[in-house]
Amino acid sequence: MNERAARRAEFDWLRVLALGMLMIFHSMMGYSDWPWHVNDPHHSIALDGVLDFMLRWRVSLVFVVSGAALMLALDRRKPLAILRERCARLLVPLVFGMAVIVPPQIYLDRVQHGKFHGSFLDWLPQAYSGIYPAGNLTWNHLWFIPYVLTLSAIALPFFLWARSPDRRLRMERWMHAVAERHLFWLLVVPLGIAQWLMLGQGSDSHTFIGDAHGWLEFGSLFMLGGAVARWPIVLASIQRERYAALIVGVVAYSALRKEWPGEPASTAGVFSWCTISALNVLAWVLAFLGFLTRWFNRPSPVVTYLTEAAMPVYVLHQTLIVLMVYDMHKLGLPVGLKILCTLLFAVAGALGLYELAIRRSKWLRILFGVKPRARTLGPELLVPDAAAPTSRSTGRSS
Repeated sequence: MNERAARRAEFDWLRVLALGMLMIFHSMMGYSDWPWHVNDPHHSIALDGVLDFMLRWRVSLVFVVSGAALMLALDRRKPLAILRERCARLLVPLVFGMAVIVPPQIYLDRVQHGKFHGSFLDWLPQAYSGIYPAGNLTWNHLWFIPYVLTLSAIALPFFLWARSPDRRLRMERWMHAVAERHLFWLLVVPLGIAQWLMLGQGSDSHTFIGDAHGWLEFGSLFMLGGAVARWPIVLASIQRERYAALIVGVVAYSALRKEWPGEPASTAGVFSWCTISALNVLAWVLAFLGFLTRWFNRPSPVVTYLTEAAMPVYVLHQTLIVLMVYDMHKLGLPVGLKILCTLLFAVAGALGLYELAIRRSKWLRILFGVKPRARTLGPELLVPDAAAPTSRSTGRSS
């Protein structure tokens, strides 16, 4: 299959739109009542509900996109070549980001909380001492990268098995059954177990090692992404189910907000909370997957450009947001206007740096995980990651 035929515009759009939701989410963080790296003193408690709603499902959608990217990449590249490329395009930005992009966030965090007094250059010698939060070294919003890289290596043998010629007819029958009987709703089982594991962990902070909740939830949705990319009949079924999924999501989230303002106490309460939390995650993922791939599915020079820019924008955006929130506290503007200014600054700053510097430099392209220049683009690594704050254990998934 040639490079042009291998592209699926709906997944390019999904990647870009997921990144857009991420930037909106993080632009609101510093103006809410949630503790973050930096917070505006005139925060809005009303934002807490919006952030809570988005935090429960948003990053899960991104893992669906990443699973789809891996499956699409197998249409045109060998497995070992894919793993080599992913290591180069993920590990390099991770190390570079931890060394260069993330430290300003931690510096402003320390300054605002009174743990350091002095300039950034004064603080820089201690930037790599100890592990955050006790120390200063962290991957922060780049936590998504090692998860995607590891899940890619784990899922690759399963994707190859499902694509093998001797499994083709059987997989076609299975996927027809999944589509016709809406069996993708059965993902509520592993997602429910993941919610239960999160209660045991006491937090949904993604620590990589020991994050049983994250691995099960993200791994399940990563596999869903591979299925919808390989078998369009499954995606078409999800698109037909989009309104039902939206209704389920509204009901499930309403129940969570009404019945469990805190952690469930009884055994029956834990079971109910885990089930409804899983339904909430799955329903919103299916709803957004159905609506967005239905509405945005045509190739465009705009989405081609933004697809290539997504990784640098992802790496840069949170540092730009933290800088803006820290500086905006001096201005007596309405919170809504501050959020808009912060979002516009992050979008313009990240895209401006990409266009004026990263896109035009061979070495910066490598450092930010951008493919070498080519006439056309193949299926990209869909990694718009996202960091989220340390949150309450009742349903908040960063």
